[in-house]
Amino acid sequence: MFTVLGKSLDLLSPKQRRHLYYLWAAMVIMAFLEMVGIASIMPFMSVVANPEVVNTNRWMKQIYAYFQFTSVANFLVFLGISLLLLTIFSNLFKALNTWWALRYDNQLNYMLARRLLAHYMVRPYSFYLNRNTTEMGKNVLTEVRTVISCVLSSGMSVLSSALISLFILILLLMVNPIIAVTIAATLGSVYGGLYLLSQRRLVKISNDNVYANMMKYKLADEALSGIKDLKILGRERMFLEQFAVHARNHSLNNVNAGIISQLPRYALEVIAFGSILLGVMYFEAKEGSSNQMIPLLALYAFAGYRLLPSVQQIFSGITTVRSNLGSLEVLHRDMTEEHTDSNPEHVLARSEHMQPLPFTRSLELRNVSFCYSGVQVPVIDGMSLTIARNTSIGLVGATGSGKTTTVDLILGLLTPTSGRLLTDGVEISGDNVARWQCNLGYVPQSIFLCDDTITRNIAFGVPEQEIDMAAVVRAARIANLHGFIEQELPNGFETVIGERGIRLSGGQRQRIGIARALYRDPAVLIMDEATSALDGVTEHAVMEALHMLSGKKTIIMVAHRLTTVKDCDVIYLMENGHIINQGTYDELLSSSSWFREAAQGGVALLG
Repeated sequence: MFTVLGKSLDLLSPKQRRHLYYLWAAMVIMAFLEMVGIASIMPFMSVVANPEVVNTNRWMKQIYAYFQFTSVANFLVFLGISLLLLTIFSNLFKALNTWWALRYDNQLNYMLARRLLAHYMVRPYSFYLNRNTTEMGKNVLTEVRTVISCVLSSGMSVLSSALISLFILILLLMVNPIIAVTIAATLGSVYGGLYLLSQRRLVKISNDNVYANMMKYKLADEALSGIKDLKILGRERMFLEQFAVHARNHSLNNVNAGIISQLPRYALEVIAFGSILLGVMYFEAKEGSSNQMIPLLALYAFAGYRLLPSVQQIFSGITTVRSNLGSLEVLHRDMTEEHTDSNPEHVLARSEHMQPLPFTRSLELRNVSFCYSGVQVPVIDGMSLTIARNTSIGLVGATGSGKTTTVDLILGLLTPTSGRLLTDGVEISGDNVARWQCNLGYVPQSIFLCDDTITRNIAFGVPEQEIDMAAVVRAARIANLHGFIEQELPNGFETVIGERGIRLSGGQRQRIGIARALYRDPAVLIMDEATSALDGVTEHAVMEALHMLSGKKTIIMVAHRLTTVKDCDVIYLMENGHIINQGTYDELLSSSSWFREAAQGGVALLG
């Protein structure tokens, strides 16, 4: 439990920890009020059972005289009202504490989900190469909620119930030590024994639930994302059955954890009822007077009424925490390891207001090599390349030659294993990568589109009030998209294009991607097979528009069709991570047999 507490506190900010300590203090007060409320039943029941106790009990006699009561009946009414007021105050305090705890839990859920997403977003691009984005989405949307409700909240419930149980047992210890020790030993042995027997099972449930939940999200996402292919192939049922297996396992694990947490309750109810019967017989045999027996039985009955639920809640809370520790492990791992900045939101905030890294002369790759994690053979091996400002270059080569990896290195998404990337002689690395990226516009082969308007897809990620419509229109014109938007769409730029742009053709989606890259008027435009989804006429129109940018911007193109790079100032031919030839289109036609075959359509260029 100390490990669980330590990992839970690791997730909290200093302010959240302070609020948690205040809640703990409130729980101590609540437990004390619970004890006082239980103890207060004895004076009332004593007077009910034997009015003469007002004269024989020192404390009652003093209170009776201090308030100048004239009859025992009035004194009994006073005790009853006092008991009622104490109960009202105690319950109001518990209600306030419950509201405070619920508010804290929900605010914590919001803050942790936000911080976890921020932690993911500041991770380098290489982090995403080895992680499943569906799993990360599941962690943000589900595992945070699980940790809050099933670990932190259940842990708080355990602490609250433990304090209440402790104060009640202290009260019983003062009244009758033998009975108090017997109760503590009985409850402790029943719950402790059951927990030890079920602990291994709870560990397995915890691990299985994390995996089953992840697979549920993964399969649901894949089934819905690939619905077009599934319908054509008639494979919907296969995905449904795979999802059902993990959903069923998740459901059964929750049932088993719930049963384990509730089992002792039924046994303890029998024990409690039997204890009351035995108590009646014991006091009857020993005391022989109902006057003394009634107040004590009332005390023990009231104490048992509050103690049994508290002890059951302790056991239930511990089993809930234990069966959800896998979620805490996942959250703790992703929020605490491998971070150089304690607050990733500061990093994200700084990146919004960065000035671009100067790029006035050239971009240089100097003896750059790159190897993906877990792979021994380098994808890029000792590449050196200089790109002058406001020139256009093309990268061509067969599949696997390293073109896209080279682009990712230039984009600053990947860090060279060795060698250096420089702009105007300044190395691009570490903190200034984001400043370099301020210069870039990037168009991938596959465009990500939101279920939103064309305007917000072009001005992607820009707050609504900051969108520059003149820049949106200008970018759409260059991408040969403006005519289609104005003439064929009923709402023009405010037309919603559907999830992943499902209401548009492939070429139209690609042109939105090109317009997005041009929206902020970047100094460097990188197109990674960006025109591969366009028909010949549209591609020609887009290339004509881009040709107008020649000499005004640095353009780097990865080619699917060699005609795309025909007008580039320099074309680099790549093979196995090396540049094996370079020149203009005509020069490569005469010097490279591979290039000649590719120009005639005989060699695949995808990569």
